[in-house]
Amino acid sequence: MADIEQIYREYFYDIFRYLMSLCHDENTAEELAAETFFRAVLSFKSFRNESDIRVWLCSIARNLFFDRQKQLKRFTDLSDTGMMRIPDTNKTPEEDMLAGETYQQAVREVSLLKEPYKTVFYMRTVENSSFRDIANRLHKTENWACVTYHRARKMIREAMENE
Repeated sequence: MADIEQIYREYFYDIFRYLMSLCHDENTAEELAAETFFRAVLSFKSFRNESDIRVWLCSIARNLFFDRQKQLKRFTDLSDTGMMRIPDTNKTPEEDMLAGETYQQAVREVSLLKEPYKTVFYMRTVENSSFRDIANRLHKTENWACVTYHRARKMIREAMENE
């Protein structure tokens, strides 16, 4: 099987277009496409060549999209862009307190990240920069920006789970 970078170059646009047809949002589609390839790298050994690699990647992308939809159902959208979300009002005060603590913990973990993870994570989440923009600004490849962002997310997630 070809190496993952070749697969990324060959199929990224197809996966991106597929996700655009599902979510109709360029930033979300780009992020989910990047996450798709990140997950593919992690489970590359389990791919059995029984189907076309594009089908396998689309199934990963579809699952990620539906997972994202489940997460978003827990929030109420107050903006046209979906950037500003507040917690669903059906939560108990205890659940609201835990959500606030989780947010504070996440901010703390981001501040503890080493470079370039902190910068890439900030550019992607706060500035809402595309992976292409991040790569151009940091003089790296788009693939590097994507992988660095997902590694930062993983570090934050693991640190929060350990606390």
